[in-house]
Amino acid sequence: MEFHPVIMAAGHGSRMTDLTANTPKALLPLGNLPMIWYPIKMLQKAGFETAIVIVQESTKDNIESTLRNLEVKMKLEFVSVPDNADWGTADSLRHIHERIKPHSDLLVLSCDLLTNVQLHCLADIHRTYDAAVTMLLTSQSVNMTEQSVPGHKTKRTAEKEFIGMDSQQKKVVFMASEADLDESLSIRKSLLKRHPCLTIHTKLSDAHLYLIKRWVIDYLIDNKNISTIKGELIPHLVKKQFSKPPATHNESDLPNPNASVMSVDTRQDIYSYLQDSEVFDLAKEMSSSAHHMTENKIGCYGYVMEGGLCIRSNTLASYCEANRQVPKYLSSFSENNPIAQIHPTVTISKSQVGNDCLIGEGVTVGEKVSVKKSVIGKHCSIADKVKINNSILMDHVTVSEGCNIQGCILCDNSHINEKCELKDCIIGSSQQVIAMGKLTNEVIVNLDQMMEI
Repeated sequence: MEFHPVIMAAGHGSRMTDLTANTPKALLPLGNLPMIWYPIKMLQKAGFETAIVIVQESTKDNIESTLRNLEVKMKLEFVSVPDNADWGTADSLRHIHERIKPHSDLLVLSCDLLTNVQLHCLADIHRTYDAAVTMLLTSQSVNMTEQSVPGHKTKRTAEKEFIGMDSQQKKVVFMASEADLDESLSIRKSLLKRHPCLTIHTKLSDAHLYLIKRWVIDYLIDNKNISTIKGELIPHLVKKQFSKPPATHNESDLPNPNASVMSVDTRQDIYSYLQDSEVFDLAKEMSSSAHHMTENKIGCYGYVMEGGLCIRSNTLASYCEANRQVPKYLSSFSENNPIAQIHPTVTISKSQVGNDCLIGEGVTVGEKVSVKKSVIGKHCSIADKVKINNSILMDHVTVSEGCNIQGCILCDNSHINEKCELKDCIIGSSQQVIAMGKLTNEVIVNLDQMMEI
C-alpha cells in the first residue's frame, strides 16, 4: 500500500477521570464497542490489510486479546512503549521507524477518533500537491461551555485554535493556539502577499489524522527535540514552508579556505531530507496552471470535513457526545455484519426504548422503564419503573427499581440501589449508591484511583 497506517493508542487518558482507572483509554466503550475498533474498521473499509498499533506495555495484552475476540480481520502489529516514559506522539513514531514499510508514507491517527471520513479525499490532496503532511480538520468540535458534562461542576473552556488556510490551494499556512498568543493575532505582510486568499479559522480543530511523507520521519529521527505531532511537528513544518534552502557553498566561499572543517556547521537542514517525486515533477512540467507547484516543496495541506461524523473522544464532553452520535452511524462501520441497536438477547417487558439508544447483549429491562438517548452495556440489569436519559451504562451495571438516571456515566459493575435520583454524575467501577440517594454533579470512585477532573 502507498500508506502505512499507525494507530496511536498509548495515551493515558488523563482527562477522562475515573473512566480510565481500570480500563485503557483505547478500550473505553463507544456504542458498546471499544473505542479503538472504529479507526480500525475505517482503515479496513478503505482497503488496508495491516497496521501498527502503538500501546503501553501494561495494556498491550488486554488490547490485543480484546481485538482478537472481536475478530478484527486486519493484521495488527502491536508495538509497546514503556509506561513510565514521558513520550509524545512524535517520540512514538521514532520508536517504530524501522517497522515502517520501505518507500511508504504514513497514515497516523488516534485511537480516540470517531469519523466516517473518506480517506481518499485526504490521499487525493496529498498526492496532488506532493504534500509533506496532509491533515484532517473538522468544524464539529464539541462546545465545552454549552455541553452538559457529568462530574464536578467546574468552568470548562476549550482552547481556541487559529488555523490559516489558503482557500484556493487547501494549504495550511498558519497555526497557533490561544495559549501561545498575546492579546492580538499578528499576520506577516509577506504571508498575506503570498496568500491573498488567506482565511483564519477559529472553529476548525485538528482531528489527529495525518498523511505524512516518509522523509519527515527521517527528519524526526535526527531531531529528537520534537516530541509531539500536533503541538510541535505540524507547526514546525508549517513555518518551514516559508524558509529558503541553504545556499550551496564551495571552498572559495569560506571565510578561511584553510580552516578546519570541524569549525563548519555540519548539521543537516530539513531540505536535505526531501525526496523528489518523479510523478510530481512530470505533472509540474506538463501543467499550464500549476503556480502552486513552483513553491517550496515543504507543503502542509488540510482537508476540512464539514458533514458526516468527526469527533475525538479525548475529553468527557466529547466522549459523551460520541456515544450520543454512534447509534446514527453504527451501520456505516459494520456494513457486512450489521449490529442491531437492541441485541437479540435483550429481555424487555412493557417498556419504552428510543430509536437513539443502543442496548447490549444479555440486558434485562423491567416493566414501565423509559430509555432515551442512552447506551446500555452488556449484561446490565434494569429494574421496574426506571428512567434513563442521555446516559452511558457500561457492562454489568445494576439499576434498582424506581431510579431516575439523567446525564450520567455508570462504570462497569456499579450498583444503583432503589429510588435513587442521579443527575450528571460519574459512578466509578464497582461502586454503589445507597437507596434513595439524590446526587447532582457528583463523582463516586475508589479513593485510591481518584483523579482530578
